[in-house]
Amino acid sequence: MINRKTLTVFLVGFVLGFLLALVAREFLSNRLPGAVSGGRESLEGVVTAKQLEEGRLLLTVVTEAGATLVTFKKRVAEIALLVDEGDRVTLTLRRYQPFLEDPNITRVAKPDTFGIPSRPPATDSTETPPDTTAEQDSTPPVSDAPWYD
Repeated sequence: MINRKTLTVFLVGFVLGFLLALVAREFLSNRLPGAVSGGRESLEGVVTAKQLEEGRLLLTVVTEAGATLVTFKKRVAEIALLVDEGDRVTLTLRRYQPFLEDPNITRVAKPDTFGIPSRPPATDSTETPPDTTAEQDSTPPVSDAPWYD
């Protein structure tokens, strides 16, 4: 038969596991892959307004689904430096909501990088750099000798 001590340990463990599942869900859902933590969607839009208040940052993000007011209360200074008006941001969230608090920022693209990534300026290919010569750039002649000679 089950003694009283075993039953008490089982019930305490069951209650702690249930409470941990409820409390830790929000904490763990941001750190687990989408397949485990449930479906997530990406919300991409342009920041049209930015307001920095004491202890929080307010961003108005216009998306295809509509306008969203995003409030950040954590890492306010870092996000304020990173995101400016006109930037395109991608936020990860469970579902679309018009008011968001501290969503995950997946990507921030500045207005000049919306299109094709910038390339380094092209140099004239006919001009050789001053530290190399044409002989150094040529390939060595192929010989029929084995490689170990």
